[in-house]
Amino acid sequence: MPNKKTPKKRATAKRAPAKKKTNKLEALNVADGKRAEETDLEKIKDLEELLGVKQSNPFRTTSEGVLKERMDGMTLADLQGLAIQVGILPSGNKLNLKTKINKAFKSHAGAGAGYNIGWQRPLVDPSSAAAAEILKISREGF
Repeated sequence: MPNKKTPKKRATAKRAPAKKKTNKLEALNVADGKRAEETDLEKIKDLEELLGVKQSNPFRTTSEGVLKERMDGMTLADLQGLAIQVGILPSGNKLNLKTKINKAFKSHAGAGAGYNIGWQRPLVDPSSAAAAEILKISREGF
């Protein structure tokens, strides 16, 4: 007798794509003409200015977003000057220099690559008005 096996058809149910749950506060957009990233960058710039990062860091920032924003407004000669200041060979075109600087930023301790420096002397006198402003900005959060 011939074996009559018919393939069984499997019923496949199609699932609806999972909806992302969003917080109502996160979905709320403020109509002030600025994006959240822009205000965050402004807060970072203010905080770094008060802390004196420009004097202690060859990149003059600890934020990758601030560095990219600065590099976007630079000419080739400006990028070459920044590369020399950072310690990179200033060869190549604008795109190559941006890539080299960004790579150096990510590997530089204290700039893009975080590190634990232990205890050190405060940059700002804790009883000064600048210290109060730094605390105010840092408590607001980003």
